[in-house]
Amino acid sequence: MLKNLSQKWLVQESAITFDSWPMTHQNANQFFMYIDKQLIPLDVHDPNLPSGCFVEYFGKALQVVDNALNNQGLVFYLTMTEMEEMPSYGANVFVLILGDELYRLPSYIDRVGGVFKCYGTHQIREQLNLFRPLLRPSYLKLLILAQVAKNLGHRLVRKIRHRLRKIKTLLFDDRKLVPVYDIPLGYFNSENLPIKPMASRTCDVFFDGSIIHHEYPVWSLRYWSKTPKAHAREQMVAKLKEFGAENPQFQVHLALAVGFSGFQNTAENTYSQNLMNAKICLAPRGTTLETYRLFEAMRYGCVIIVESLPSRWFYDGAPIIQIGNWQNLGPVLDKLLNNPTLLETLHQQTLDWWETKCCEKVVGKYIADEINALRLRF
Repeated sequence: MLKNLSQKWLVQESAITFDSWPMTHQNANQFFMYIDKQLIPLDVHDPNLPSGCFVEYFGKALQVVDNALNNQGLVFYLTMTEMEEMPSYGANVFVLILGDELYRLPSYIDRVGGVFKCYGTHQIREQLNLFRPLLRPSYLKLLILAQVAKNLGHRLVRKIRHRLRKIKTLLFDDRKLVPVYDIPLGYFNSENLPIKPMASRTCDVFFDGSIIHHEYPVWSLRYWSKTPKAHAREQMVAKLKEFGAENPQFQVHLALAVGFSGFQNTAENTYSQNLMNAKICLAPRGTTLETYRLFEAMRYGCVIIVESLPSRWFYDGAPIIQIGNWQNLGPVLDKLLNNPTLLETLHQQTLDWWETKCCEKVVGKYIADEINALRLRF
């Protein structure tokens, strides 16, 4: 799915070889996108990095990396789901994997200097809190369990291979296996807008997105069984509509579309402007618990409600409301919207969390610090 998001940035680019790289300072760091076997140079200091795309977020993060590790001859590859190969290898090569929702380990982990990855490499650990307490089974938990089993099948061979490599490294110390570091997804559809004060926002609750990514035929098993994403979002939409009908004094923005990029622009505003005008943003799960929407809402200071989140350094302690089940949505919204002081407090805390944990400069510093630590270690 996410691989297709990059297509509009590739249509005007052609695959290049190392012979066609631009001539730069001998020790200058170099940055590339490597998607669908196409190698595309990325100027992270370009003031016109494409807005409304993951390239802007990670481009700005890598600006910080380049400034912190200036002229050290490092090579950075940004890829979505390439797990088998990179154009080059070495202790000076670092890979950012942005779109692998199957939690896999890359095959080249012992041939590069470091790997930074969105979504992580452990799904079962991320989902454990959804199964507590075990005495409360649900259809959603059954769907998630099936998804976990399916994803485990995709990466089981890689995990076994990784374990064997660890043993080999301990015994013979021939090549080092670098850690895989978690990094945030960042934003995808997010304009640079001035922060609107919470008191002047006219939308109380906001959701703009899809319930399903693909339309399945009626004879398909997936049509009847549904995915965790579809089931969770249908439940969320039903509860949001119920809340809106029972509380007409609150303004609810609910726009549904088909597909990942089906954001709805109104006659007056873009998706980003509508989100900036929202007090509360609902960020339901997609294929995984993590979504771009969460970071887009955080960047704008919205109060964010999610089902649950994995334990990561940029989530732990965040002022994000985790309700566990969308059946609990109504009482949570009622409590928030009838307490302007609480909304304002969460608004400020969310903006602070973005600036101190998740914004481009913080993620860039995190990557640079971990690279320095790795180089000292190895």
